Amino acid sequence: MRFRAALSLVTLFVVCLTVASWATPDRPVPVTSVRAPGNSSQTGKIASIGDAAFSLEITKGQERKTMEFLVDGDTKVEGKLQVGTQATVEYRSIDGSNIAVHVVVSPASGFQAQ
Repeated sequence: MRFRAALSLVTLFVVCLTVASWATPDRPVPVTSVRAPGNSSQTGKIASIGDAAFSLEITKGQERKTMEFLVDGDTKVEGKLQVGTQATVEYRSIDGSNIAVHVVVSPASGFQAQ
């Protein structure tokens, strides 16, 4: 009788563990981007958006500077470019122009100051 009770408990435990592991949602694994040699990156707030370019306002201490980035067909954009949102831009400089390679826009938090 004890053997059956122990076997039933072990079987119940294994079934519960299996169901619990199937029930957990698959979380996407964050992709860490590896910068190509010669590329740089900047993080800041999107100041303006044009047809094939956008500008990023970068604040370091009291100093604010605006950088303009060109967007071409090879530019990968994660998220939606909107004025006022935070973004990280990986870019390369060619002939004095900053060409965006990869743009990651931080999602809005949903919190709005009043």
